[in-house]
Amino acid sequence: MRAASFDFDGERYAVTGASSGMGREIALRLAQSGAKVLVLARREEKLAELAAEVPGMIIPAAVDVCDTKAMEEALGHFVQEQGPLSGTVHAAGTAVFTPLAAYNARKAQKMMETTFWAGMALLQLATRAPYAGERTSHVLFSSADAVCCEMGKFAYAAAKAAVNAGVRSAAKELARNGHRVNAVMPGWVATEMTQNPLAQAYADQEAIAVRELLGMGEPADVAGLVLFLLSDSARWMTGACLAVDGGYSA
Repeated sequence: MRAASFDFDGERYAVTGASSGMGREIALRLAQSGAKVLVLARREEKLAELAAEVPGMIIPAAVDVCDTKAMEEALGHFVQEQGPLSGTVHAAGTAVFTPLAAYNARKAQKMMETTFWAGMALLQLATRAPYAGERTSHVLFSSADAVCCEMGKFAYAAAKAAVNAGVRSAAKELARNGHRVNAVMPGWVATEMTQNPLAQAYADQEAIAVRELLGMGEPADVAGLVLFLLSDSARWMTGACLAVDGGYSA
């Protein structure tokens, strides 16, 4: 069976969390499909490596997504050089295990700031002049944990649930101007974040394997849904929070 292909020739997108994992895969797929892509993350060397894979199509900007001023400057430079945005993907996020009996409040708050508040700030910027083109499409990353709420992850689950609520509410505001916004809710995907020793130590790998009916996902398994949501094929979709989790939340 042939994989679906997309034509984003002449389109312009901004992707956060693009230095690794799902954000990187999405940025790469967009560029390979003809889009100019502004990739945003803190690790400059990783962004440079990504830009080298599709020369001339990927524009790196090493910024902290929680720094609204730096984000606005990066978007401004990109739009000035390439034209108004066709949409954005907020894939940036952190995952910290937070058992109720003992957790680091500062890290938990940073997780909410990166996952939710930075995503909503990006959405606010990217849907107004001079950054927005006509009928833009935006995707924010939630998680299966927004509905499954696994033990020891209450702060992570709350941050992702906030994304779902924010997307549904923002969709009602943005529709009048022709803009769309949706969320994707991945399950346990093999990325740099989930494969690090700390995540491996806390996560119950056997339990995850049982619940992910189709096995552990890869970044490409999520990227396809995101590209669909950005494309005109999804022009009648907004305010949706879609699971792509191998059956984890079934």
